[in-house]
Amino acid sequence: MTLRQKIEANGPTLQRCMDLSPDLLSRLRSFPLIKDRVSFIDQQRTDDDKVKALLSELLKLPDSMQGEIMDRLVSALRLSGQEHVANIFRRESNKVPMSDEHYRTLMTKTDQLCKFLDPENGLLNTLTSAEIVSHTDANYIRAMTGYNEKARKLIEILMKKSDDTFNGFINALNQTRHSHVAYILTRRGNSRPLKQEHIDRLETSERLKLVQMIDSKSSGLITALMNKGVFSDFDKQRVTGVQPDIADNRNEIILDLVARKSQSDFFNFISALNDTDQTHVAVQLIGADVVAKIKTVYESGADGGRIRDVDAELLEYMREVFQSNDIVVRRINQFLTREGVTVSGVRQGCIEITFTCKNVESLNNFRNHSGDLERMLNEAFCSQFASKGLESLKLKISNEEFEQCADKFTRWMPMSSEHRQALLSSEKWLLNNMKLSGDFLDRLSLCKRRRQAIKRPATRQKKVKVLIGIILRRPDSAFTEFINALKYTNQHEAVDVVDTKTTKLHLPGKLLSPRFFFFYRVICLIKVTFKLYCSNRVWDVLRVILGRNFVSDLPTLKPKKNLKT
Repeated sequence: MTLRQKIEANGPTLQRCMDLSPDLLSRLRSFPLIKDRVSFIDQQRTDDDKVKALLSELLKLPDSMQGEIMDRLVSALRLSGQEHVANIFRRESNKVPMSDEHYRTLMTKTDQLCKFLDPENGLLNTLTSAEIVSHTDANYIRAMTGYNEKARKLIEILMKKSDDTFNGFINALNQTRHSHVAYILTRRGNSRPLKQEHIDRLETSERLKLVQMIDSKSSGLITALMNKGVFSDFDKQRVTGVQPDIADNRNEIILDLVARKSQSDFFNFISALNDTDQTHVAVQLIGADVVAKIKTVYESGADGGRIRDVDAELLEYMREVFQSNDIVVRRINQFLTREGVTVSGVRQGCIEITFTCKNVESLNNFRNHSGDLERMLNEAFCSQFASKGLESLKLKISNEEFEQCADKFTRWMPMSSEHRQALLSSEKWLLNNMKLSGDFLDRLSLCKRRRQAIKRPATRQKKVKVLIGIILRRPDSAFTEFINALKYTNQHEAVDVVDTKTTKLHLPGKLLSPRFFFFYRVICLIKVTFKLYCSNRVWDVLRVILGRNFVSDLPTLKPKKNLKT
């Protein structure tokens, strides 16, 4: 067949898999009758338009030039790494264009792939080393801005490659912590992409709170994530190399990276938070767990050994359908979602299902509707195993489980906005006046890493600044610990300053009774006008009469030392 006949017979395939790379275009410049049109071809708006323009120019060639140009084209294609395209014109190897099945898989899964692919995290280097993509391809991908854009460019490049590239890509994914991405393409393996509900919390609904709460600088979180296989060394470099290197900027990157990981990586992230004393962040992100036991009831006379086999089969079936949100449990999941509850795990032990409640309200709803859940579990699973003797399922959740979950919400309450603002408003005064001693630090629940981070700076002011930064990212109980530590070390003026800021947030003038507010303004006026000096004794009496916080809130009204006579 002539060049024209080859093009006419394989037009759609050529349009799809030919890559007019700079290498191929430079080789085309030596072609008779084509070299003068290369600039025109290269100026086309899209890659598809460029290929269309080239094929159009080739079809215009006179019959006498067809043989020579086809020889040159085949050679140029092979030299530019497109042997599968060259084989369309003259077959010399087993390389063929990507099959319709693989091409369609990449095309239809593009959106999902863009959400989870992280080309820079070792994947691009692996693909280049395996000669699946060229260095030029890699440079094009790296030139794109943002995770999604890099991922999309990689997919577009792969779709033009040979069919064996698809399996090479799958292998590279499994080698570079992208097994959950391989699952998207093959539906094989145990790793699953992160559920959308968790992605939403990382990227939208809880993001601002998480950025302000996570301690990524003084807690050892990055090390914990690497030890658990969540982060690679490249991930670590991206987080610690951010400029300016402040906790909020680090946390933005951490959340972006975790959102592209697998479901198991996400739960290892939660585990790393717990291991680094950041359970309050974990509770804010996913809530607290309630473990339920499922007791299977079989027909009388059922064989004990067979029951164990059916239990094991039921366990695996439950695990699979809940993990994939199969149609069998979709109604259950919809019911749980309305209540603010999710299934976060199914494991052995009389079949245990872990339900995660988002907040206290979700917990109460779940407790009140556990009977409805038992009924739906029976409807979903019993008919599937009726032929194997299964009669019913009993859902057992102890009161202790519910109480432990409620206690977790109370114990790990995040820093309140009032306490956070009080610390921020007091920071300047604390930097200049607060004393930081070993006795003070001993009164705080600080791990070794956090304590070292506080001691590391050279000056007292910088030490105090690090301390405040750490407390701001602790649970709300840390604020009470901080105030108690100040009292223990006799820093009562610091207590008054911080409490003043808290009082202002809770007792604005418009909430005071008219008589009380009038009295407050009179005292302020006397202080400002007559420069009143109070002895410690007078000050103490005033504190008893009006309350410490109220007196501390008086502008510029501070206790003075006893005047020497």
